[in-house]
Amino acid sequence: MSRQLESYGFEIVRAGPLNEQFLGGLELIEHEVLLIDEDEDLPVLPPNAVERLRQWHRPVLFNDSMTTRVSLQQGDPEFGRFLVEQICALLPPDDS
Repeated sequence: MSRQLESYGFEIVRAGPLNEQFLGGLELIEHEVLLIDEDEDLPVLPPNAVERLRQWHRPVLFNDSMTTRVSLQQGDPEFGRFLVEQICALLPPDDS
């Protein structure tokens, strides 16, 4: 998914498991949107992550990892466009 988003001009500043260490490190990195790829193997977010996300200072977008996997395997070009639209809807307007 990172490569696909990069092909649309996004910069992926960090990727990793959703846990306290990851979220703590991410707070120190400038970013505009937190994209969480929900995994069916982890049906419930860790309690510490839930509390951190309640107080997160940036937009958060949850994405279904199974949909991502299937779309990438099938080469669905609409999936990338749809995901980009969802992310862009969370960003502040570009004043330039």
